[in-house]
Amino acid sequence: MAASNRSSRRKTSNSSAGRKKRRSKPRPWPPVSDDPLEKICFKKEPIPEGYVFVPKGDVYITRNCRVKTKESKQTVYAVYDKSSKWSLGLRVPSDIYETVSQSATETADSRAYAVKVRDERDQAHSRQLLRTQFPLMPEDSLEKILDHAFLKGSGRVGRTAMKTDAKKANLAVEAYIRHNCTPYDALLNDGLGRLEARKAVWDTVRAIKATWERKSVEPVDVVDLRSPTPPDLDMQSSDEDCLMS
Repeated sequence: MAASNRSSRRKTSNSSAGRKKRRSKPRPWPPVSDDPLEKICFKKEPIPEGYVFVPKGDVYITRNCRVKTKESKQTVYAVYDKSSKWSLGLRVPSDIYETVSQSATETADSRAYAVKVRDERDQAHSRQLLRTQFPLMPEDSLEKILDHAFLKGSGRVGRTAMKTDAKKANLAVEAYIRHNCTPYDALLNDGLGRLEARKAVWDTVRAIKATWERKSVEPVDVVDLRSPTPPDLDMQSSDEDCLMS
C-alpha cells in the first residue's frame, strides 16, 4: 500500500512538473514563420524594392494584402519593432496595396452595412437569450445588461466565445445584480477583499436571480439591498463557479 502511494505521488509530481515546464516555455524571439511566403523583418531593415509598408489597424486591408501577395507567389514581410517586440504591420508589393486600398474604398459602405446587420442580429440573439432565461427580469435591467456585458468590443463576459450562451447570460446577470442591487461595491470600498465581498452578497444575488428566473415567488426589496450594511448571509457559499464570475 505504501509503495502504491509513493508511486502515485511520483506520477503526480512528474505530471505537475511536465505541466509547469510546458507553461514556462518561452515564445521564440524573433517570431518564426513556417510559411515560405511570409518572413519576419524589423522596422529598421530596408524595405525591398517595389514594396510598401502597411500599418496594422485596418483588418480588411492587412488581411487582403497578405492573401493577395501570397496568391501572386510573392513574399509578405511581417514587420516588428525589435525593442518593444510589437507587431507593426506588413510590407507588401505596392501594386497589391493600391488594388486592395481601392477595393476597401469601393466596398466600405457595403461592409459597414453587413457589420450593422450582424451586430443587430447578435443583439437580438442576446436579448432573446436573457429574456428566455430570465423571464421576470425588469426591462430596464435587461437593457443595461445588454449595453454593458454584451457590448461589442468590450471584452466582457457577454462577448466571450469561451462559454456557452446560457453561462454567459447567467454570469452577466449575476454581475449586474451584484453591482446594482447589493452593497458589494460599498464592501469593496470599505476594504473587504473581492472574493469575501462576493461571498457576503451571494445569497442576495441568488435570491434576486431566482425571482427573475421564476424559481421563487418571494418578493425581493431591491431598495433595502442597497444598504452598505450586508444582511446576515452565508459566508461559506459553495457555488465557486458563480463567485469567480
